[in-house]
Formats: sequence, C-alpha cells, structure tokens
Amino acid sequence: MPAGAHFCRKRGCRGAAEGRQPRARPRIRAESGAMRGWLQGLGLGLLSLLITLALCEGVLRIFGRELLPEPDLYVEDPDTGKRMRPGWSGDEFGAPVVINSRGLRSPELPYARSAGARDTLRILALGDSWTFGFRMREPDAYPRQLERILNARALERDEPPRFEVINAGVIGYSTDQEAAYLRVEGHRYAPDLVVLAYYPVNDTHRKLHRYQRHRRLREIHPLLLDAYLLPRELYVRQFIKGARRALKRRVGDARVALAETIGVDDPAGRALAENDWTLDYRPDHPGWQSVVESLREIGEIGRARGHAILVVLLPDVEDLGRYIDRYHPKVAPMIGQAVASAGLDFHDLLPAFLPYRDSNAQVRLEGHRHPNAHGYGVIAGAVAREIERRYLGVVELIGIEPTTSALRTQRSPS
Repeated sequence: MPAGAHFCRKRGCRGAAEGRQPRARPRIRAESGAMRGWLQGLGLGLLSLLITLALCEGVLRIFGRELLPEPDLYVEDPDTGKRMRPGWSGDEFGAPVVINSRGLRSPELPYARSAGARDTLRILALGDSWTFGFRMREPDAYPRQLERILNARALERDEPPRFEVINAGVIGYSTDQEAAYLRVEGHRYAPDLVVLAYYPVNDTHRKLHRYQRHRRLREIHPLLLDAYLLPRELYVRQFIKGARRALKRRVGDARVALAETIGVDDPAGRALAENDWTLDYRPDHPGWQSVVESLREIGEIGRARGHAILVVLLPDVEDLGRYIDRYHPKVAPMIGQAVASAGLDFHDLLPAFLPYRDSNAQVRLEGHRHPNAHGYGVIAGAVAREIERRYLGVVELIGIEPTTSALRTQRSPS
C-alpha cells in the first residue's frame, strides 16, 4: 500500500490511494467566507436601516403629533371607504369637532321629519374638507352659515325660518365617495335639495377605488392588508412625501427662473413649481372619468328620489389670480359640461371670489389651501342667493326670472 493511502481513505480521498493528488479546496473556502461576510454586512445594513427608521418614527410621533391628524376620528365603511366615528369628539387639525350619532358634523337630526317640521326645507350639503369646515368651529363651516343666512333672509321677507342644512362633509372625500354616501345614507334624510361642493383641486383622486382595493386584500387575508398599509401609516413616509413635494417645487422654481432669464417659457417647470393639479383634467384620465361617472350616478339618484341637485364649483384660494387667469378657464368648461350631461344644476362661485383676486389673505386660512371663516361666509352667501334665485323664486334684481319652480314641486310623491 502506498504511503499515505490509509490516511486518505479515512477522508474519502480515493485519488491519493491511486497515486493522484487530492483536490484543492482553499479557493472554495475563500469564496464561502467572502459570501458569508457579504451576507453579514447586508444583514447589519438592513438592521441599521430598521433601527434608524424606528428611531425617526418615534421622534416624529413624540414631537410631530400636532402636525399630523389623529387617526381615530375615522372608521372604515364598506360603501364609502371611510366614515366619521359616531359620537366622536375632540380636536381635529386644531379645531373642536363633535360628531353626532349618525357620523356627521351636524346637530342631531332624525331621518324622518317630525309632524311639526313638514314645511321645513331640508338641504343636504355633500363635500370634503371645504364642507366639513377644515380648522373651523362648526358654526363657521359654510353649511351652518348657509342655514343662518337662509333663515335670516326668510325673516326679512316676513316668512318663518324654515331651512335646515345637514353638514355631510368628510375630510378627504372625493366625488365617488360623495356619490356612494348619497346612495346608501344621504337619501334617507329625504332632502329637498342636495348641494354638492365640488373642489377641483383633488376631487379627481377617486379614493373609493383605493378603499375597494383594501377590501379585496382583506378578503384574501387581513394580514395581507396590514402589510400593504404599514408603510402608509408610518410618519416617516409622510415626512418623506412632504420633503419630496418641497424638492419638486424648488426644482420647478429654478427651472422657471432659468427660463425667464433666457427668455423662454417652461410649462413643465411651472407645473412643478405650482404643483399644477389641472393635469388630471383630460378625457382619458382615470380620475376625471371617475368624476364624470360619479356625477351621472348622483343625477340618477336625485331623479329616482326626487332630490334637486345643485353642484357648486369651489375656487382654488391658494392663488386666486393664478386660478382665475389659467386654471379656471381650463377646468370650468369641462366640469360644467359634465354636470349638464348628468342632468344637474350648476353654479360657479368664481364671481363671488373675483373681488378677492389680489387679496387672498381675506378669504384664505393662513398657510393652508382652505378658506377662513370669512371665505366660508362668501361661499354660504353665494350659495344662498343661488338657492333663492333658482329654487325659491326670490328675485333680487329686476328683470331676472327664477329658472325653476319651488323645491317642493320637485319631490316625488313618496
């Protein structure tokens, strides 16, 4: 037996017993060690990232709570995606909020009117944060101001105050959610008139579609939905979104400045600088298609239930000059045509805000894209005049005829 053969057999090294050299293994060991080191480095890197995100999340939750909404005002709803929690009270965006037993920021009202309230004209105000009254006390929200104005003007005509306005606005709603609310809940109040406040900046966001996706994920498995929503619930993500938005504006400002310097126009740069929301207003855009379909559904509900429907076009008060000159001419004709195609009444609030073209601060909440109390009053006053002119036959100017009969004649016998 050759020398070393017995030694190699114990290790399964038959080549040595036959006189061949053993296979070399140092390179394999080196590659294995390098791979192990790379995986360890990757694991440490991921662990460091998770720890950093957790620390940032903790800091934002401790010191940034006032900058972000409390999540417990809202509850999930299978029809509208979300509703306000019945009976909730607290501060939301710095304003005291009380939600009634039916999930509305409105006084308690039964669905059916009492025997003594048969002559009351009931108005249901649908909309988003502009209807809800963002950062406003409830009496300053436009629906409550509208109610006061209509009743005060009735008294001036020696008529009894017979108007009640239900605030059905929910922060964050888009038109598809408003249509869903009217279909499943709003009609139960048997309103004589539904006022839909259309906010062109974000009513194209079709949020009901997003909530329906959530429901499908939950039906597969609740943990799948939790995993999908987890990144959205992180304060870090919201902080990054805000930083990205600010960066886009800075890039846009720089492009606009450069374009002005060399004497050319840069529409794309201006869109970045202004966060141009009119880009959704294209016939092939899913958001706009959702608006058109939702308005059509609202019209069908109104005709079936006997509700008169008035769609009110709200302005963008962030920059009234820009809105009046460039944004309104682009979006108002599309919105007006869609409303007419749905068989609904339409009122554009632009004339009411023209006097504030160069004085946004008079009607805008400082630092926000929403009206202040005076701005909501401008909305309420303009809507009150349109309701009187269009539905009540109250003529303020000689020569103007009311366009329709009284609200009562539009209700179905049921």
